[in-house]
Amino acid sequence: MARRALIVSGSAGPQDIANSVLQRFGFAPAESALNIAEATARLRTDKFDLVIIALQGVSAMELATLDRETRRQGTFVIGTAMQSDSDLILRAMRSGVNEFLLYPPDPKDFSGAVDRLMRRTHAEGKSGSAIAIYSAKGGVGGTSVALNLSFALARAHPEGNLALVDLVAGGGDLRVMLDLKPQYDMSDLVGKIDRLDAELVRSLLTPVSGGVWVLPSSEHPEAADLLDAGTVATILAHLKQYHAFTVIDCEHAMNDRTVAALDAADRVILVTQLNVPALRSTQRTLALCQRLGYGDEKVQVVVNRHQSSDTVSLADGAEVLGREIFFKIPNDDRTSAGALTRGVSVAEFDPQSHLAWSYEGLAGRMNGGLSEKAGTPPTSRLGKLFGRRRK
Repeated sequence: MARRALIVSGSAGPQDIANSVLQRFGFAPAESALNIAEATARLRTDKFDLVIIALQGVSAMELATLDRETRRQGTFVIGTAMQSDSDLILRAMRSGVNEFLLYPPDPKDFSGAVDRLMRRTHAEGKSGSAIAIYSAKGGVGGTSVALNLSFALARAHPEGNLALVDLVAGGGDLRVMLDLKPQYDMSDLVGKIDRLDAELVRSLLTPVSGGVWVLPSSEHPEAADLLDAGTVATILAHLKQYHAFTVIDCEHAMNDRTVAALDAADRVILVTQLNVPALRSTQRTLALCQRLGYGDEKVQVVVNRHQSSDTVSLADGAEVLGREIFFKIPNDDRTSAGALTRGVSVAEFDPQSHLAWSYEGLAGRMNGGLSEKAGTPPTSRLGKLFGRRRK
C-alpha cells in the first residue's frame, strides 16, 4: 500500500511538484486539508505517514494538539515558512515538527527532507530482505519466477515497498515482459556510482501498478563492462534501505556480478525443471553454492513448469540434487502467454488461475528472511574458488 501524505493549505508549494517528489518515496498523490484544525481532526480517524504544514500564524496550542496526534500515529511533520526565523523554527521543533523548509520548498531540499524521514523509518524498522533468482541454464523461466514472485510478495506485504531488479547486463527481459518504457535504467545508476545514495537509487526506479518498483537492465551492451561486483553490492545495499523486499533477476553466468548478488541476498531461489540438462546444471550450482559458503537454509530449489507428464518425478529430482524440492510451480502456457502479451503479472491476467495461486503460495513460503549477511570481497571469489587470479 502506498504511503499517504496530508498537505495543509498548499504549504508544500505547487501540488504537481510536491506529488512528483513524494512519488519517488512511494507516496500516493497527497491529500489536502484547509487548516491545522482539519488536519488534526483527520489524523484522529485516518493514518498518514507525513503531514506538511505552514508554520507562520499557527498558535502554540494548535501545534501542541497536532503533536499529540502525530506522535500517536507515528506521523512525520515537515514545516514550511516564508522566512528562516530561528524562534519560529525552535518553537516548531519543540512541538514535534521534524523538518523545516523555506516556502516554496525547492524540490531538491524537499526530496532531501523526505529522504531523511524515510531513512529514519527504516532505521527504526526491520531491514529489508533480498531474494536472488538464479538458473544456470537459460530457458527454464527464471525471469518469469522473479517477476511473478515480486507481485505476489507486494500483495502479501502492502505496507512495504518492493523492488524488482534486472541484473542481466546488456539487455534483460523484464522491460519486455512488463511492457516498460522506463525513463531510467541500470546504466543511469552505474554512471552515477560515485555519488550514489538511497535517494538517488529510489528516484531512478520505475513504478508499476501493484506496488512494485522496477530497475530495468541497460539496453547498451557496453554497460556490462562498468557493472562490476562492487557496483552491484552498492546498488543492492541502497535498495534494501527503502524496500521490504528486493527481488533480483540474475544473469545465467556465474560471474563476479552474480556472486555479488547472491552474497547480498538473504535467500537464493535456484530455478530448474524436471529434465536431465536442467537438473545437471542445478546440481553443479548447488555444489558451487556450498563452496561459496551458503548454508542449506539460504538456498532453495524451485521446480518451474511442473506437470504430471514430466519424465523425471519430483522424488527423482530431489534424489539427483541431494535435497528436497522447496516448491513447484505448475505449467500453464495459456496464462503465461496471456500475461506476457498484456505485459502484466499472471495474477493480474487471471487471478483465479492455478499459476497465480501457486505464486501466492511461493510468496508465503518465502515470507521473512535470514539474518545471514555477506559482504562483497575486494577480489574475485570465483578466482579464489577455482584457483585463478583476476588480471
